[in-house]
Order: sequence, then C-alpha cells, then structure tokens
Amino acid sequence: MRPAHLLLPLLLLTACKPGGTAQGGEDLVARTLFTATGSFDAQADSRERIGGGLRRATWTSRPPLDAAGIVVQYDSDARPLSWMLDIRAPGFTARDLAGPGAQAVTSAQGEALHPAPSSRLADTLILTTAQGLRVITRGYATQEDAALLPAFRR
Repeated sequence: MRPAHLLLPLLLLTACKPGGTAQGGEDLVARTLFTATGSFDAQADSRERIGGGLRRATWTSRPPLDAAGIVVQYDSDARPLSWMLDIRAPGFTARDLAGPGAQAVTSAQGEALHPAPSSRLADTLILTTAQGLRVITRGYATQEDAALLPAFRR
C-alpha cells in the first residue's frame, strides 16, 4: 500500500466524527443536548430528587461543557422534552449556542434568544443571567415557569 492509501481510512474516520467547538469533538449544540438529556449524568458531582417529579444533576469539578459549572433540572418522566440547564461562566456566548438565524425575544426573565426553527435547540429559550446562561425547553416552561411561554411564540 502506498502512504496515501494508509491515510484514507484515517481521513474517513475523522470525517464521520462531528466537529465543532465543544469538548470531545461534538459540536456545541450536540454537547449541550447530551448534557441536558442525561448522557453525562454518571460524571455529575451530585444527583438529587427535588420533589414534584423534578431531579437535578450538578457538575462543578468537570463540567461536560466549557464552563465553570452546570446544573440541569429536569422532569424525570419527560427529560428529553422538559429540562432547564444553567451554565455558570461559559466559555461561549448565547449567540454561539443559539446559532445563525436566532431571534432575539423579550421574556419574563429578560432578553433571550430563540434558536432558528432548523436548530436542534429550536424548542428552547437561551437567557443570559448574571452567572452565565440558562437554556429552557418549552416543556419545562409549561410545567415550571409559564410566564416564559409567550417568548416561545414566533
């Protein structure tokens, strides 16, 4: 085999892997969704039940995103649809996470970004907080903070 043929399998493997700006080779949106929906819970510093069907996972020593800390609060019966992610001191902006085509909206908690309908985060709001960012799904807002629902309208 010529040297170029030796590199072809390596190039094919790396081409299949998602690229991007987040840790571990996944793009930022994918890593955020994996964090919110439980892929990294085993690495959390704490996991707890907080009542009313809600649970919380917290990362302070090794957060799965580029941030000082992360807390995900979720409905244990509907986690993929109902979660809130607090990201403390992120190494990325709300605009980075929201992606192109995001719409600025005003919510009950202040200014927010609503990702484009084509985004994998389309059914979320991304709010800037004093500590960093908060990402909230429509399902979570419906159950826990209905005052945010008008900001989900396009």
